[in-house]
Amino acid sequence: MKSRSIKLDIFINFFIAILSSMGITLLMLFGIILILHISNSKLYTNFINLYNTDTGFMVKFIAAIFIIFIAIMSLIFIKKMDKITNYIKEISSSVNKVAKGNMEINIPIKSKNELGNLAEDVNEMVLSIKALMEKERQWEKHKNNLITNISHDLRTPLTSVIGFLELIKNKKFNSEDELNHYCEVSFSKANELKSAVDQLFEFTKISNGDIKLNKTKVYINELIEQVTIGFIPLFQQNNMKYRISSEEPKIWIHGDPILLARVFENIISNAIKYGSSGKYLDVNIKKENNKASISFINYGDMIEEEDLKKLFERLYRIEKKSNKKEGTGLGLAIAKTIIEMHDGNILINSSKEKTEFKVICG
Repeated sequence: MKSRSIKLDIFINFFIAILSSMGITLLMLFGIILILHISNSKLYTNFINLYNTDTGFMVKFIAAIFIIFIAIMSLIFIKKMDKITNYIKEISSSVNKVAKGNMEINIPIKSKNELGNLAEDVNEMVLSIKALMEKERQWEKHKNNLITNISHDLRTPLTSVIGFLELIKNKKFNSEDELNHYCEVSFSKANELKSAVDQLFEFTKISNGDIKLNKTKVYINELIEQVTIGFIPLFQQNNMKYRISSEEPKIWIHGDPILLARVFENIISNAIKYGSSGKYLDVNIKKENNKASISFINYGDMIEEEDLKKLFERLYRIEKKSNKKEGTGLGLAIAKTIIEMHDGNILINSSKEKTEFKVICG
């Protein structure tokens, strides 16, 4: 908004008050003289003679006119300034309301000077505070959900570990095979517990900005191959196979190989978890606009539109609808954050035929 100085407004008001006061004073003077001349010509003649011959009377008369002029000018100036002072009071009152927690204010922009700018700034400040308060409420909600979900995810395997260790401690097993089974289950649940703790720790570090990128030249083809090979046992357990294809033998970007591997692990793990019925995971790698584009395609169940919109939200888990209790709901949120740190993005499309996670980074 193009603005003028409030000093100029005050000067204009002062100038208007002078001109108005001069006009009113002169009209009053001429009016009184005219009335005197019409109603009492003798008194009018005496006044004129006295004014012309008596210097003391003339000075007193001029002083009285000047006092009247100053009084009228002051009244007009104060009246003109009421608009500014009332606006200041209105802004001050609104700021006090904000200070007391009332964010439902909107100061009208009544002028184009500093006061108008101040009112506009206060309105923008209120909107910013409301946005921050809403964000804080969302964070509080996420924090409570985090505590609830993580507490459950930690308690479930921990309960199993304690239960089986108690059986072992009390020697409540009938054979060495049964003992080994108890140990294997305890070990598996302990690993689940460690995985949940590690993911929570990683999520906290990323959210707090404690992770710094250690960028280097990363060959995406090789990194994808290395990460995918690590999932071979899981592929076999779920009767799945993977297929990797690339437009070029070596596509590289500048990135943090450890964090990018974490992204690909989360996406592949998610694809196996929800797409095992499709039997295949296809990974297609190519260059798009000087960036690497990696598509992870599985042919399992379709992800509903409602879930697609929330899939990258912290702690959101599709298994809430399918009554599964695996995962913390942080994996894809972590993946998206890491890719955004690489100035990239993750896109997802799902239909009855396939579900595609597309990672773009470079």
